[in-house]
Amino acid sequence: MEKIKKIASIKREKKSNFMEWNNNILVSSIKKINLNIVIIVILDAVFYLLSGYLVVFWLRRVQEKMAAFNMPANILALGPQGAQQLVSEVKAFYFLIIFSFIVLLLAIIFLASILKGIIWAKTTGTKINFKLISRFFGLNLIWMSFWFALILLISLFVVPPSAPAFMAATVILGFYFTNTLYTIFMEKYNLKSIISTVKLNITKIHLFLLPYSIISLLFYVLIKINNLFKFRYSDILFGLILLVYAAVLRYYISTLVSAIEKS
Repeated sequence: MEKIKKIASIKREKKSNFMEWNNNILVSSIKKINLNIVIIVILDAVFYLLSGYLVVFWLRRVQEKMAAFNMPANILALGPQGAQQLVSEVKAFYFLIIFSFIVLLLAIIFLASILKGIIWAKTTGTKINFKLISRFFGLNLIWMSFWFALILLISLFVVPPSAPAFMAATVILGFYFTNTLYTIFMEKYNLKSIISTVKLNITKIHLFLLPYSIISLLFYVLIKINNLFKFRYSDILFGLILLVYAAVLRYYISTLVSAIEKS
């Protein structure tokens, strides 16, 4: 009986220490928030607006090209030479779309490397210089290309009924690993940060579960509140709230990752 009480007491103490540890991280992260958060929110908004504009511009150009492409009503009437020419035109059009899509992705990665690089540097108190941004660009070329490729593979090879679940899992994993990666990178400045991130996020997942569960719950609550109280410009206000929420999260997650690294 005494042994059971002792075990229960140890469990309560561990639970109390764990909660206290999490509370200390939250308090420490809040103390780090300063006027830089205004710059962070503005840069975040600029990134999403510019990225959205690039995507819309690309889609419109592709639609214009598709509308201008004349597909003959009767392909058999073209003859061998005409059919060969049509195949060449279709291939050229296909490769043009692929090439333009790659350029679009590179443009977004370039934007992310500059704007997100400044954002995370401001969040973690890292000095901003050309070395940081250039290496951050190299990191994002590898990291973001991997996630873009994964999303593309899901869209191509996963059956439609299961695709949303796979996409959601990819987004969640991307969020989970990326926040850790950017925090570690701001400390180390090298591509080995990817290995450190994967190792930390897998071996210390038990320390991330509670914080990320609360983060997800708060995000869900914000969405529900936005859906309940719809009014003119509510979507713009909701977007601004999400940007502020994301900025505060970066302070918290960067503090959490640093603490877990030392644990």
